Amino acid sequence: MDYTVYKLIHYVGIFTLMLSLGSLFTKYNKCAVIGHGVALLLIILGGFGMQARMKEAYVAQFDTSFPNWMIAKLVIWLFFGAAIVLAKRDILKGSTAWIVMIGLASVAAYLGLMKPF
Repeated sequence: MDYTVYKLIHYVGIFTLMLSLGSLFTKYNKCAVIGHGVALLLIILGGFGMQARMKEAYVAQFDTSFPNWMIAKLVIWLFFGAAIVLAKRDILKGSTAWIVMIGLASVAAYLGLMKPF
């Protein structure tokens, strides 16, 4: 598949994740849980698809096909995956949850756009 298709898959996953997290942190329901899982799958599928298409460029720029900023994005992805537990157990709720999730999404966007390290 083309790089643009992987990017579209990645973006659809991101939008779905934010929508499902918004629902999870207001009222925990089954549809939001399913959306959360599907969104995480789409994000990782699109991200690794883009990485596979850009491998040569990453080797030229960072001397590795899996740069450190990608590892940081994977850690953020894992935290988004754990967010479902935080929502179910009411560990993170309300405006705190919104601020944390939007902050993490902003950091992930910065890492993906700027590729700082």
